[in-house]
Amino acid sequence: MNSSMSLAEQAYVKLEQMIITLELKPGSVVSENEISQMLGIGRMPIREAFKRLESAGLVSIAPRRGILISEIKTDEIFLQLEVRNTLEELIVKRACKYATTAERNHLMQLAAEYEEATKSNDRANAVRIDEEFNRLLGACAKNPFASQAITPFYALFRRIYYYNYEINEALTLEINYAHIELMKSIASGNEQKAIEKLRDLQKCNERLIRNNMTIWLPDEA
Repeated sequence: MNSSMSLAEQAYVKLEQMIITLELKPGSVVSENEISQMLGIGRMPIREAFKRLESAGLVSIAPRRGILISEIKTDEIFLQLEVRNTLEELIVKRACKYATTAERNHLMQLAAEYEEATKSNDRANAVRIDEEFNRLLGACAKNPFASQAITPFYALFRRIYYYNYEINEALTLEINYAHIELMKSIASGNEQKAIEKLRDLQKCNERLIRNNMTIWLPDEA
């Protein structure tokens, strides 16, 4: 982990990873003290990290009871996706127009890395590249307000993507190659093609959620 990060940032990155990779399971309850000991980071940075995670919708903080790792609720996912899709279209359009040469080269590099991770069935690396692409896309768009607004949705969906990765290989391939084609289209500055590829990806995301709806439902449903 980058030593230049603050302890709170290090805690946030690690905890987000643990939630996305289901090391911290949906519906489980943890404490600041437990996580502090696990990560070897003081309780104040851990508390700051959990506040950020709560803003992103990944945890709920209950004073004197602990921190609840948010469950995946089907009635909320599609509402989240509706907002994400609208924001993402704006960001992709701006990225096509305003990305620098260095950023376009970086997009092509990520596309190549994503393809390699897909071919080697490297789930952890695919998730890492997806996260890096999301950050880069926000930088390319040159609109920090849009980037800040969409960031929580990316984390929520990465958790579903990670869980599904080896369950539905055909759909995972579609999602990965839709990402790859989107990266290439943005890098080329072809807005029309980029939006077309974005909508392909959005349809894949909807199918991903629908295919897993029974898995996310509570036991008593």
